[in-house]
Amino acid sequence: MGSFEEIVIRTDRIDFPALAVGSGPIVVCWHGFPDHPESFGPLAERLVGAGRRVVAPFLRGHHPSTLDQLAFGDGLTLAADAAAVHAALSDEPLDVIGHDIGAGVAGRLAAVWPERVRRVVTMSVPPPAALRTIFEDPAQQQRFFYVFMFQIPGLAEGLLNATLIDYLWRTWSPGLSVPSYVQELYADPAVRANALKLYRANFDRSLHDPALSSLASVSEKPASLPMLVLAGADDGCITPDKYADAATGLAPGSRVEIVAGAGHFLQLDRPDEVAALALDWFR
Repeated sequence: MGSFEEIVIRTDRIDFPALAVGSGPIVVCWHGFPDHPESFGPLAERLVGAGRRVVAPFLRGHHPSTLDQLAFGDGLTLAADAAAVHAALSDEPLDVIGHDIGAGVAGRLAAVWPERVRRVVTMSVPPPAALRTIFEDPAQQQRFFYVFMFQIPGLAEGLLNATLIDYLWRTWSPGLSVPSYVQELYADPAVRANALKLYRANFDRSLHDPALSSLASVSEKPASLPMLVLAGADDGCITPDKYADAATGLAPGSRVEIVAGAGHFLQLDRPDEVAALALDWFR
């Protein structure tokens, strides 16, 4: 596989920088936190080998060219971005893989704009419609300490640093070290501020785009399209038991697969297994 090239996807919302490689039917891959599109590299190598083109956009506010373009941080804003990217890439519906925050992007995209989606794979976060009770578990609240810490102005800005990012990676995917490209991305204070905005939007409705508010009732319901939901058996962020009720947030025909030997960053921990599952789902 050739290395990723950086491209710009011009949409009716903003221009999205993305990493792209390969030729053939497109798979759009959305990254999460604290992460970078380049983490899809090993998975992309396998998808390209199977005749696919992989396009991995930077989330809004996570590239130098979009740092000042994250007025709102809600999940619908990111899903609307994904719909615009898909429309700009093809007149036909596209396959999509979403990891972490990107899993929410893919799930809400499928719920609100199903005409833009062919097949959906999400990784490491249960579907949006099945997340309502996740905060009720005290053990999960402990694992989500950073979510709550990020709500505190001043404290969060000081503690979202290289040490915390390294800790999250090591805790979420045991044995996996944070890649240099992730540390370099989050070395920028503006990127860190935008990441905090995404998490604060979970609780602060002033960070929700009012132009999209009419879609909120749809975006949090199960998508009409079946989804393949992947979780790592050793995920230290959201443990596999949190997917027991995933079916309540999924359309008939969906599947949940727990990937043995994988932590939170499945695309790096077990790229062979993830690629095989995704390609089978796309077929």
